[in-house]
Amino acid sequence: MLPFLESLIFRAVKNMMRNNHLSRHITDAGWGEFRRMLEYKTKWYGSRLVVVPRFFPSSRRCSECGYVLPELKLSTRRWICPECGAIHDRDINAAVNLLQYLNSA
Repeated sequence: MLPFLESLIFRAVKNMMRNNHLSRHITDAGWGEFRRMLEYKTKWYGSRLVVVPRFFPSSRRCSECGYVLPELKLSTRRWICPECGAIHDRDINAAVNLLQYLNSA
């Protein structure tokens, strides 16, 4: 299995720091060091690290038909695609879309 990493630039992390619920966890994370270790380990084991672009709509994109919702609140855990009617769990749908991204790369 190949590891995935969604690309976050410093500005995005800085904006997330404004959220009182996330800020403590984000400061503890050390994102740059985490990515460096993932890159090192994937090379060590002869694998590759797939970095997904920052604005890839993994949660908002229907994994069945490809329709992209214009907006999806973080609190919305399930949604129905207005194009094909597929019912999606936010996290499972994002995982399927990331797998499809890997297969197309």
